[in-house]
Amino acid sequence: MMVRFCGCLALLLLPAAARAAPLSGKFQSPLGILAVKEGADGTVSGTITEVKNPCNFPKGTEVLSGARLDDSCVAGTLKACKLMTDTCAGFIQGDTILLVTKGGSLLSGTVHLDGKGCETPIKGDAVVLKKTGSGAPPKPPAPPPKPKRDEAEKLAKEAHTLIMSGEAEEARKKCTEAVKLDPGFSQGYTCLGVTYYLRERYDEAFEQYAKALEADPANRDVYYNMASIYAIQGKTDEALQYLKLSVLNGYIDLATLNADNDLKNLHGNAEFERIKSGQLE
Repeated sequence: MMVRFCGCLALLLLPAAARAAPLSGKFQSPLGILAVKEGADGTVSGTITEVKNPCNFPKGTEVLSGARLDDSCVAGTLKACKLMTDTCAGFIQGDTILLVTKGGSLLSGTVHLDGKGCETPIKGDAVVLKKTGSGAPPKPPAPPPKPKRDEAEKLAKEAHTLIMSGEAEEARKKCTEAVKLDPGFSQGYTCLGVTYYLRERYDEAFEQYAKALEADPANRDVYYNMASIYAIQGKTDEALQYLKLSVLNGYIDLATLNADNDLKNLHGNAEFERIKSGQLE
């Protein structure tokens, strides 16, 4: 098992839960409003609903195409564009994985778009699709207390020391206090996930990692660790999907793949060998 923390690497297992409600409805996205639909066979698509959008896609253009990877995730491709300059223009497409949270009203995850130095409407590699409401907009909530990020980060570092010495229960207390101080502290939930993983409480680890990605879909540590757990479980297809995006987006280096015993079930798999050798396209 390989554990990095704060850059925090932790391990996650998706629970054997009832299938989430089918995805449907309009979602806000970096590409404009998308009409997202899920078929009876688990296929998922997202199409542009407005003529005006960052890429000037015609209304009805399919930009998200994929399928349920499991009950909690969608894997597929996302189409975007290079923001036009003197040297940049045209469309671009890349692999994506989106975690389905909040009862299907939020999809958050990562995408790999190689713009060859050109910008796209998607900043970095983080993607968030948020279901839009209907009717009159709700009243804005009262502003939350100012988060105490510095104190939360200090607690997370203390928890890391405890984790590395095998004191998962004491570490969990620190992590819990960290997210109370700053509910938007993604690595605090990552920290909690580690402590549950160390006690083989995988469903609870999943809940914390879902919160980590809700807080920050660019929390890169989660994706590699999903791959590791899927590999341990023998879920090869899922492991390879997460692993490929982890490497493509620079979340993990290729040398680690040879050293990580969690990936031993993938050894000899042709796709895994291609990923290890850097053959990613």
